[in-house]
Amino acid sequence: MHGVPTALLLLVLGGVVACSEVPEGEFLALTYNVAGLPEGLSKSDPVRNTPLISPKLNAYDLVLVQEDFTYHDLLIAAVDHPHRSTTKVPEARLTGDGLNRLSRSPFSEFARHQWRTCFGGLDSGSDCLAEKGLSVATHTLLEGIQIDIYNLHMDAGGGDEDRAARADQAEQLLEVMAVRSAGRAVIVAGDTNLRPSRDGDAQILERVRSGAELTDACTAISCSDPDRIDRFLFRSTPEVTVEVLGWSEETSFVDDAGGALSDHSAIAVRFGYRGG
Repeated sequence: MHGVPTALLLLVLGGVVACSEVPEGEFLALTYNVAGLPEGLSKSDPVRNTPLISPKLNAYDLVLVQEDFTYHDLLIAAVDHPHRSTTKVPEARLTGDGLNRLSRSPFSEFARHQWRTCFGGLDSGSDCLAEKGLSVATHTLLEGIQIDIYNLHMDAGGGDEDRAARADQAEQLLEVMAVRSAGRAVIVAGDTNLRPSRDGDAQILERVRSGAELTDACTAISCSDPDRIDRFLFRSTPEVTVEVLGWSEETSFVDDAGGALSDHSAIAVRFGYRGG
């Protein structure tokens, strides 16, 4: 993470020029569904691929992963991030929520929220077999610069019941944000399973954006594929400005033969930030 107070303000007060530095910086963030369901259930080959993913994560200041269900130790074996979440042990379902984060900035008040609605047992994405939901933590980037960063994995599937589950999950996200992050700068990332070209999903995504005053990082810079489901959204406040400096689909998450290491693409965004 790069955070150096570089902007200089000159304030003329009674003929005296006073200098004050505005804290600002940037960091590179990644969201990646790592397809970490147990071997045989995963759409990837996690026993082989997870160790290949691990060292590639060190290129990013913040890593938000989904489906980190079964192979967490393999996923973090080669990482060097000093701040990490602890994987969730399942309580009543087959797996935990699969949501973890690796960070070069310290974070506090880490919390997980399981979705109150899901659809699908052994079909329709099998969402109810996992304790899917959202996680959130307050990241301190510089003294006086804090951002609440959310990681989520919404219901899969294209049926009416799946869309209804995603719609309720969107409402639950907004409810959590209204309490946890009122008046705060925010980044929301993860596997939304919201594809605007699919009936109903565009309305749910717009509900999230408008309900929490969020901007989609992809559309903010007119990226080439706004219909993807893995997303970053963000908002600023008068005290903390957040902006998108770059967006990319990462091409390094492949094996030596060029095969993808997950059934999802890894999406990176370079964020800039500064104090008010």
